[in-house]
Amino acid sequence: MATTTTATSGFSDLVQELVQARAEEELRARAVHAMPGLYVPGRFVKGTNTIRYARYADLATNTTPLTEGSAPTDDALTISSEYFTAAQYGGTVAVTDLAQLESPHDLISIAAERVAYKATRTMDNLVRDNLHTEALTSAIFGATGATAVTANATTAVSAAMSGWHIKRMVASLLASNVAPFADGFYRLIIHPNVQFDLLTDTSANGFIELNKYVSDLPALTNEIGRFGGCRIVVSSDAFRASGAAPTTYSASGANYAALFVAPDAYTVGDSQTLQSYFVAPGGDHSDPLAQKALVGYKMRFGSMWIDEAGSRYRILRTTSTIS
Repeated sequence: MATTTTATSGFSDLVQELVQARAEEELRARAVHAMPGLYVPGRFVKGTNTIRYARYADLATNTTPLTEGSAPTDDALTISSEYFTAAQYGGTVAVTDLAQLESPHDLISIAAERVAYKATRTMDNLVRDNLHTEALTSAIFGATGATAVTANATTAVSAAMSGWHIKRMVASLLASNVAPFADGFYRLIIHPNVQFDLLTDTSANGFIELNKYVSDLPALTNEIGRFGGCRIVVSSDAFRASGAAPTTYSASGANYAALFVAPDAYTVGDSQTLQSYFVAPGGDHSDPLAQKALVGYKMRFGSMWIDEAGSRYRILRTTSTIS
């Protein structure tokens, strides 16, 4: 169990040297996969750990004329469902009484802020990983240029993303009767390296930055522009597979996965809302001399694509000209 003490690496430097009163800010990714408004909030029934979504499929069209005096054949409703369960996550930071006494900073406040960010990013990364793991994948790997896109499919492109690719994914969504958000746009989450390829795309299909648009729509978190029917959001936490250099396409390599999302594409629900905790020194029998304070959090949640009736998303796997 890790505990912050006066022997912790870097602590002696703080107390022996004149330091700035304000702690250094960390370089941080912004949460985009668990962004409010992007997903359907799930609601667990008390006493259960499962959310189930029912589906009643549309009835097929009937093009056969009725026979005079004869009733048509009855149709039956087709019923199916999909569900997910929640899992619990949490963490703590421990700070000793001497560390608090000798530090020039308020370690409890710093620990509380760091724990809050850890909880937020943990949730966002877990949602991201689950979405990319559970996505419907009829992928075409190792293709040259843009491959054909089929319904409910993940496609692969052995090239960097361009404006053409965005338009192609949007066309695929529209052709599958997937409506955009109320503002008329889909959402597209990409990695900064993929953003570079879009910004340097000089073709007729090239990307145009957000500040060149005339619009009264408020910008989304990390939004860089709107193009081809998508509002584009950039995050260093956007999915990037591990493996070979992402500048070279490989079926198992470090390719980038651009995520195109429509309304009702996926759900995130919690059966235990994020809770924070502070245990003062001496707060339990394991600390009889009141030598250690604890700051922590716990939450219980899950996520799932809602795609029994067809996927409301597309994933485009590309390379990048930089890595």
